[in-house]
Amino acid sequence: MRLLDFATPDSSAVLSEPLASFTDLPPELTLQILEELDDAALCALGSTCKDLNTLIFPYFFDKYKITNPSLGWISCYRVPRHTLRAIRCCLSTKNISNIHYYFNKGIEKVVEEVEEMHAIVRRTDLVTDFRVYLMDPDDWVVRDAPRLNETQVLPLASEEWTKLYLGLLTAALTKGCKNVLLRGGNPFLKYLQHREQQTKARSVSTDPLNRLLDNKVARYFDADPHVVAPLADRPKPHPQVVQTIEATPVMKERKNRSRHKLLKWIDFFSKKKKKKKSSGPLRAAPSSIVPARLEVVDKTTSPTSNLSQPFQSNALSPTPPRPPSPTVENFILQSDMFFANPSFLDWTNQLLSCEIWGKFFSEITLPSLTELDISCNLIVGDANIQGKDILAFLSRHPSIQKLSLHGIQVPNCALPDLGTPILPNLVQVIAHPVYIRWLLRDEKQCPKLKKVSLLTEYYADHSRPFAYDVLDNALEDLLPRSHNLDLIAFRFTNDHRGLNSWLESHVDAGLNGSILSSFIDTKRLQINSAYYVKILKSPTRRELVARFLGLFPNLEYLELEEQPGVSYNKGNSYMQTMIEALRLHCPQVKKVKVHSSPVIIVDEFVVEPGNSAPTRSRASTLESQFSVVSN
Repeated sequence: MRLLDFATPDSSAVLSEPLASFTDLPPELTLQILEELDDAALCALGSTCKDLNTLIFPYFFDKYKITNPSLGWISCYRVPRHTLRAIRCCLSTKNISNIHYYFNKGIEKVVEEVEEMHAIVRRTDLVTDFRVYLMDPDDWVVRDAPRLNETQVLPLASEEWTKLYLGLLTAALTKGCKNVLLRGGNPFLKYLQHREQQTKARSVSTDPLNRLLDNKVARYFDADPHVVAPLADRPKPHPQVVQTIEATPVMKERKNRSRHKLLKWIDFFSKKKKKKKSSGPLRAAPSSIVPARLEVVDKTTSPTSNLSQPFQSNALSPTPPRPPSPTVENFILQSDMFFANPSFLDWTNQLLSCEIWGKFFSEITLPSLTELDISCNLIVGDANIQGKDILAFLSRHPSIQKLSLHGIQVPNCALPDLGTPILPNLVQVIAHPVYIRWLLRDEKQCPKLKKVSLLTEYYADHSRPFAYDVLDNALEDLLPRSHNLDLIAFRFTNDHRGLNSWLESHVDAGLNGSILSSFIDTKRLQINSAYYVKILKSPTRRELVARFLGLFPNLEYLELEEQPGVSYNKGNSYMQTMIEALRLHCPQVKKVKVHSSPVIIVDEFVVEPGNSAPTRSRASTLESQFSVVSN
């Protein structure tokens, strides 16, 4: 190094001489400088040019006894915070095919590491073995988080964490991965959800249907895999706060470590560098800052050109192709969150292809199974479970008494005939009308059936409306058994056109044209709805439903079991108009039940003059007071 006096006459001559670089320093001095730098500074310095990249990152890996990732392995347990950043920025780590990594404690650390790991995976060509563990973040939730206040913990929404972590897993599994092990994470996710409930920081749309459409199931294995880092634009906590909450590293650097090996490497690198001629200006290397957006690195360019701005989106670049389907052979999930949390369960379900589900249902047998419930979100996406696989499974389980099927693939052709009657003990079924028809195809099938619920499904693809004619066909098949049924139910989950038209078609047909008038043995009927399908809260829908119910000639007991959004304060006014509509269009109904409230006797339901809220007559005062419980 040299101090220049620009006021001297010889300053121009001095500047004309080539300046010495950092790598020209004596090895002892170079090592002394490197040892004075922290890990973040080392990553930043190693990212300035190719020469320093080649010098510093091998020093970093040797310093912490990390197996050289250039061999294609990442095997780390409780390593320093910036280890993954060093691996990402190191030019010699191009193809990491085996990843075994334990994420560190703390929200900020684990988020940064997941982002760095995502960038590493996206840059590599093939990942054959992928094993990641979240036990330390789970342990942080139990041991450290209770001692910290909100100002000491980086805000992170559970939805942000879900997108971030599933983005990493999706990227790894679409890189030709054969062996996968995912462990831990459920306590960490529950901690984020619990903190959200306490702070109520997230804003929620007031329109339930819009809120539902905003939360449609994401497609992970057939969509654009780009994931935005949720904390990229968020200000970092105050350095003093970070310093107070950071735990002491488990792996400490040995103070008396021999310097001979490092000096030998630096001396060798310096001599090799001096033999080379200067090759022009320094090339930029990767930024050590956490990437704001994770992008695919173009493999056709040189490594150093990729590193100039490796994670900035390019508006002129073509749209990346859809990621390939996973090719997993061994898949181990050691975490409840992949089955208990809806978002993670959607990812798990999409990962398991139709072939895997088919093999599962064809090989498993549960002799004592009495209840089977297969469900999905209210909005049905592309189902991975085929109907023929479910039917074959049902044929081997005569012990089933209760059956619920929602989101199963609806076939375009007739369902197969299994030959012999099945489900001799089935008592209750909730399913798409197609499967109701299949169960009723043989009069000897399901002889003990007492409760049937017809389900209308709401599909994410609006070009695929629900076929209400199938619902009418199911009612025709149900009619011969109606005298043996205790309950017929409709569960409306589709309010995207069609529902009013279907109700009006029966009302317009009247008693002489609608098949509903033939259900002379039906005395108990139930109408349920999703929270965005308005029955009681819509004046026109209340009137239409009352006229629809009037077509059942002997209906006596009406259950409005699931009517979300009907609160206690407003429920009275809703029920007043509903009872009046029933008295006008469906006088045969004697009893009405909403939610889990006591039964309402229609003839005894009166309104006091000057009071908008309905009350009971003196004869019914012995019964418990009516209330509407919102779901």
